[in-house]
Amino acid sequence: MRKYFFIALLAIATLTISLLPQASVESELQSLRFSPEICPASTNSTQIVVPGASSKVQLFRGKKSKLSSVKKSFTFLTPAPSDWMEISESAGAPVLVDRNAGLSLLACPGIAEPAWFVGGSSDVSSQDKLVLANDGASVATLLVKMWSNQDRPVEQSLTVPARTTKNLRLDTLAPGVKSMVLYIEPLVGRVSIALQSKKQTGLKSAGADYIAASAPPSLDQIIPVVLGVGKIAAAKPTNTLKKKKGAKKTTSPNAPSSIRTLRVLAPGEGSATFTATLLTNDGSYIPVGLDGVSLEPGTVREFTFTTSVPVTLSALRITSDAPIVASVNNDDADYAWSPAVTGMEKESSVLMPPKAILAMVASSGSSVAILKVGSQSATSLSVSSEKLTSWVNESKNWALVHISSNGTIHSSIVLVDSSGIALLPIRNRVRVGSGSLPISDLSVTRGGASLPTSG
Repeated sequence: MRKYFFIALLAIATLTISLLPQASVESELQSLRFSPEICPASTNSTQIVVPGASSKVQLFRGKKSKLSSVKKSFTFLTPAPSDWMEISESAGAPVLVDRNAGLSLLACPGIAEPAWFVGGSSDVSSQDKLVLANDGASVATLLVKMWSNQDRPVEQSLTVPARTTKNLRLDTLAPGVKSMVLYIEPLVGRVSIALQSKKQTGLKSAGADYIAASAPPSLDQIIPVVLGVGKIAAAKPTNTLKKKKGAKKTTSPNAPSSIRTLRVLAPGEGSATFTATLLTNDGSYIPVGLDGVSLEPGTVREFTFTTSVPVTLSALRITSDAPIVASVNNDDADYAWSPAVTGMEKESSVLMPPKAILAMVASSGSSVAILKVGSQSATSLSVSSEKLTSWVNESKNWALVHISSNGTIHSSIVLVDSSGIALLPIRNRVRVGSGSLPISDLSVTRGGASLPTSG
């Protein structure tokens, strides 16, 4: 009897020892759940909001870098122009805020993340550029493919030297293109990709935006935010026209009329036929001219549907018989591209500016989303595939919102303030070990120093 008892104990001990390394590996992977995110350099004065007291920030200045730890739940970093950052172990994707020529928001992109950009131009009024950053110790290589409303697709290979950032003006890739779609695929190395857009009318700025990556080609595309036309138009600043003494003052808008434009592409070898449906907070309908529209393969098309847009916020669902990509340009005094987005993971943490709106649409049927902010009571919302559901961050401060759902939900954040309008599509962060992040070149020599902060 003692013999069998000893054998049983030996088997348990062997099993326990064999599991110890595995448990250690699982614990390590859990601590490195997401890829680091890179907040690109900007010639403007920007602010980067980092959530989570355990975040690590590496500041790159030229070939040198410095490492710092974040000690607050929310830290506001103010890097000097041309400085860029790698941020790791943050509770949510850090957000870059740029108020130089309008309002721009960017959820800092992950490393080695392929991207579809349905937006951008290289015509005379545009100063759009790709912003590429390589935090690795070796050269990074990318493939860039561009579709337009004019010619056949253009392909180009790019390299980014180790531990540097590189800008590529779109007019050097293909000049004079009004409507384009870009697909960028990192092939080698630790490189991040962002698309910065600026427009100019004569010598005057006509707004700016960081164009977020769109959902990859699919038969069902959901754009969670189409800005209401009347509401934004009413919020535009006005110029007071002074008349002679005794006469009444009148006002005139100093911004052009609102325009809502859908940009769409069938990137495959065959044609596509699509129908778009606007989803409001009380129902849905098909805009005039967007029912059963045919697309030629490889040609970017644009459709203006301003007159069909309601006063309030809405979303756009696009169904097609062949894979497409899509985005909407909300063009007002400022402008903001609103891309189609993929469904969120069942558990997500997103960073929201004060007074921002979270817009949500379910993939199919009805889902329940539970929102939790800090120690506040949770909010439960019913999210449908047939209409738009929204929630407002009523706080005067930035908030890290934890979202859990029992179904697939597509979501974006919209902010309208005195600086302009901006969209922050909610994307799934790149997971370490998912196959997207290069396993090699993970180790980079780091130094230690403090970063400039405010707030």
